[in-house]
Amino acid sequence: MKTVFLQSGLLCLVCSMGVYKVHAAGVWDYFGFYQLGYSDNLELAPDGGTSGFYNTIGAGVGYEEHGTRLDGNVDASIEYVNYPNNVFDDEIWLYIDGDLRWALVRDRLFWVFTDSLTSQPIDARVPNVPANLQQTNVFTTGPSLSYEFDAANRIQADLRYLNSWAEEDDTFIADRWFAGASWIYGLTAADDLSFNVTYYDTDFEHNDTQEDYQRQSVFAAWERRTGETSTLRAELGMINVDFSESENVNGPRVVLEWNHVISSSSSLRVNGRHGLTDAALSIVTAVDPETIGTSVISGDVYEVTALDVGYSFSWSASMIDLALGYEQQDYVTDGQIDRDMLIASAGWTRAFGGGWNSRVNGSVDWTEYDDGLEDKSYLLYAGVNYASTRHISYQMGVNWERRDSTSADAEYEDWGFVLMVRYDR
Repeated sequence: MKTVFLQSGLLCLVCSMGVYKVHAAGVWDYFGFYQLGYSDNLELAPDGGTSGFYNTIGAGVGYEEHGTRLDGNVDASIEYVNYPNNVFDDEIWLYIDGDLRWALVRDRLFWVFTDSLTSQPIDARVPNVPANLQQTNVFTTGPSLSYEFDAANRIQADLRYLNSWAEEDDTFIADRWFAGASWIYGLTAADDLSFNVTYYDTDFEHNDTQEDYQRQSVFAAWERRTGETSTLRAELGMINVDFSESENVNGPRVVLEWNHVISSSSSLRVNGRHGLTDAALSIVTAVDPETIGTSVISGDVYEVTALDVGYSFSWSASMIDLALGYEQQDYVTDGQIDRDMLIASAGWTRAFGGGWNSRVNGSVDWTEYDDGLEDKSYLLYAGVNYASTRHISYQMGVNWERRDSTSADAEYEDWGFVLMVRYDR
């Protein structure tokens, strides 16, 4: 039964509906779709497994507003997946992606709601099949205060309650509190210098095998903005984690982020980071000013060192996007294995006019674990889309996936296709 984790997610949607009724300034969107898919290895098994078709029916609703009182958006959807040959049980998957900022006092005091309800693997080292998927939810809410003393000085303070939940993995279930404050000083019209302190309290009340812990950090940040073409941000500080039973750990916090618009047709993004983090905080990127990791379904604390580079270039009716990312995760708590991850991806989108466009993309994902195992995944996709009217569109695509592993029972190869019709309003 997927009901418990809906409570917080639906709260985010209900709040947006309530404000909408009062102000009636937002935009609602609705969609529905049917997808027929085929896979020649549904189980992603080393021996080829079972081939067959599957049906997916989905529907969703979205709300978006960018006003003086309410800013943000909420998208909620439901999918039903049917396997006619009974290789897997039929499934219902629910998704919510919400980020709302409600101004209690204009430009000064805000109340924030965020929610991320999605499906994630139970075991990241096992093929990503329905039997290895679970619903997860991360919900946050709380006030934010922004006060400007003068043109050069302002403060920012945040208080959040955060709840993380997973359907199968109880190591992810926790209640958290976050408090943070920043003093931002405007050096020039383009440069800001800030001093920041944060505090997290994590309580695994449903799992006695995990230690509760508190995480504190102190860091300084410098940000430079060059019009609308470039933003450079650097952060340097310290992070400390106090465990309820084990010895505390601490280390540096380093972040460097550069977003640069090279020209009207190309842009570059670079993000490097190092420090202590944990899985739930890695998911709530919209709220957490200390997020420096990626999603791992656990409540473990780990030290991350990572670098991501993204580049996009467009010309005429085409666009190419390239991405390269590296991440090293060294776990402080037990339960996970240290790993190095590298992923490279490339995609090409082309518009043909008359409602037609195409997409080709591929990626290589390599993971090396400290226990000696190694996984490599290769993905290729090619598809075309056709919008027959403003509301109705069609999609046809072919995909290929392969995984090589030093663990023989984790290797597989699969190809398939999808046909989808979608209605948007």
